[in-house]
Amino acid sequence: MRSDLKHILLAVFVALVFVPHLTAQVPRVSSVSHFHHTMRSQVLGEERSILVHVPFGYEKGDAKYPVVYMLDAHSPQNAMMAGIVEQQAWSGVMPEVILVGIQNTNRTRDLTPTATERRDSGGGQKFLQFIETEVIPMVDKTYRTQPYRIFAGHSLGGLFVFYSFLERPELFNAYIAASPVFDWDKSYVIKRAEDVFKNEKEWKKSLYVGLGNEPELLDSYNSLQALLKRTRPRSFDYEFQQFKDENHGSVVLPAYYAGLRKIYAGWVLQRASSLGEFESHYAKLTKQFGYTILPPETTLNQFGYAMLRAGKNAEAIEAFTKNTVNYPNSANVFDSLGDALEKADRLAAARDNYEKAFKLAEKQNDTELARVFKANLDRVVAKLR
Repeated sequence: MRSDLKHILLAVFVALVFVPHLTAQVPRVSSVSHFHHTMRSQVLGEERSILVHVPFGYEKGDAKYPVVYMLDAHSPQNAMMAGIVEQQAWSGVMPEVILVGIQNTNRTRDLTPTATERRDSGGGQKFLQFIETEVIPMVDKTYRTQPYRIFAGHSLGGLFVFYSFLERPELFNAYIAASPVFDWDKSYVIKRAEDVFKNEKEWKKSLYVGLGNEPELLDSYNSLQALLKRTRPRSFDYEFQQFKDENHGSVVLPAYYAGLRKIYAGWVLQRASSLGEFESHYAKLTKQFGYTILPPETTLNQFGYAMLRAGKNAEAIEAFTKNTVNYPNSANVFDSLGDALEKADRLAAARDNYEKAFKLAEKQNDTELARVFKANLDRVVAKLR
């Protein structure tokens, strides 16, 4: 099919609609399409709420996705982050992801690494154990996940995000800290970081720190930045950015957005003139992120049609064929291949692919696409008579 307009339009509205139940026991939160899990935590000794947002079309496929874990998953944070990841994935500048939001009970207790005179502080170690031994295993068991995790938090949550790197660097691959309170307990995490970065290991981590117009947090923000510049930890990619027009609350949105753009800065293939360039680019991404990353179906489909318009039928057929190998459950890729084969006057092969597209669309109860694909099939069958 020449256009994925139907699916794109549906993706735009994904935050406004429900997604089907993955299991009958998990209720949905209506406004932001999250599944609501209630966990009885053995580590914390209390019930905790976890919100999980899956990509559009998750229930129809078998793809696996990287996971963004976010602290402070209360309104409007959960809806905001769901909108960011959906819109950016739809734009093609990052992959689709599963979003896991961890809601609060006692925020100060859970998100602070040490006990101070502030009441109920210092429960960070136990909370990190909860995430490591209960939340992540539940998500990996219940959802189709890739072994790539991003951790995002704001304020004390930003402090905790960096603390989690210092204590359990194997848990997450990338970190986003918005307005982090790095000066907690006489800048405990910065002192801890000085010891951690004495290790000469290759980290292969990414850190983004965003700050608003917040003079009270600026000294510790600058201290960590100076430490990283001085120690230059190997394969530790970091960026610090100040949003001087934002305050402590408003900075969350631009910081989370910019943090994701930082992590996925090399995601987009700007230009490709051959299938080999596609394969080279996604092989590089696969090495960078540590799991197999295929060219998106739509991206490769668009490339195939660009080759077709340029009169490069062989290259178009090669691209469309690759798409059928990568996405064998997509009716659209077989229709596109049929289109290229028909233009190359390989009518029997075109017929076979149109038929596959038609049968897949029927199987998936997509009556509109089935009607279009059946018309293509009938047209080629008539030519073969």
